[in-house]
Amino acid sequence: MPNYSDRDPKGWCGDPKRGAALGRTDWRKDEPEGKLTLRHIRLNSGGYDNLGTYWGIGARLYWCADEGGNVDFNFRARDRESAKELVRENYYPDAKFFR
Repeated sequence: MPNYSDRDPKGWCGDPKRGAALGRTDWRKDEPEGKLTLRHIRLNSGGYDNLGTYWGIGARLYWCADEGGNVDFNFRARDRESAKELVRENYYPDAKFFR
């Protein structure tokens, strides 16, 4: 199972002494391997996740990843069902998700 902290950018340009990272790099290759993990990432009142990455304030943040490392990206959506729809409409029409 993929883990959100595996690709933690660890600060601005990879250096925590330079401040918070601003988001993360997206990985979206041809097709995901198996089902996708779709997880709501909680942000504090300042717009930071629990790893210290800055996302800003707005709609809920979701993380989508597969087990093979072909897919790993974040995006905003109203709720989990909307997030699934966005993934299917924009990237992987046949996507299946873990519960």
